[in-house]
Amino acid sequence: MKKLIATHNKMFHADEITAIALLEVFTDFEIEVERVEHDCKDFSKYDFVIDIGKKFDGIKYFDHHQYKGGKSSAGLIWDYIGLNEEYPKLSKLIDLVDRNDVGIEKAKPFEYSSLIKCYNTRNPSSKEQDEQFYQAVNFSKNIILSMKDMEEGMIKAKEIINNSFNFNRNPEIIELSEFTPYWTSYINGITMPFVKAVVWEDEDDRTWKVKVPSKTVGSFELNGNPLKQDNNMEFVHSSGHFAIAKDELTMIKYLSKNI
Repeated sequence: MKKLIATHNKMFHADEITAIALLEVFTDFEIEVERVEHDCKDFSKYDFVIDIGKKFDGIKYFDHHQYKGGKSSAGLIWDYIGLNEEYPKLSKLIDLVDRNDVGIEKAKPFEYSSLIKCYNTRNPSSKEQDEQFYQAVNFSKNIILSMKDMEEGMIKAKEIINNSFNFNRNPEIIELSEFTPYWTSYINGITMPFVKAVVWEDEDDRTWKVKVPSKTVGSFELNGNPLKQDNNMEFVHSSGHFAIAKDELTMIKYLSKNI
């Protein structure tokens, strides 16, 4: 279903960029955007009016300048979509956009809102400015899609770990029932201090891989002894946190000497 959106022209900001990107990612609408003058008064042909229009009704009009709840057009559209609780990390990003836009907390250099701002040109009335607007929307979509995939992946990771088992009957080594890059959020020195290694089969590479969990999420400190160099292994990282074996038997022999 096609939906026509009106937003203001010239200088753009993270809030309307994010609002449009959210609609593109989380709805089945075929989105078309028209950038109109700030003093435009006829919005009858539009399905959504974002960051302009001097109205807010939560259905068609999303001009946060008429909303006193401390949200930008990004937060208002996110409320319209209604997935705040399902995607808490993404909700945090949108909250930062809101806080920057309404003057509560200025975005730091290199933060999301600041990077969106960099897409503006020196001539806000130029054709290039319109092109940069759509580049900024695509940038926002990529960030949102990545965060969406991560949060959905985190939910699946919990299921995968619940279905995992001990590798070679060793209670200190977990074998993933299938690989997920998000296992580190659930297996670390805080949540499972007894686990000293996590193993999985890489069916694409036809190898077996092992990684030592970290002490805490995001930490470089290992929750176990570093893996040792071994000529029988395909690869062992110099830090000892990761290694690759050509097959399961080689991995069994290697870990029996390490853990």
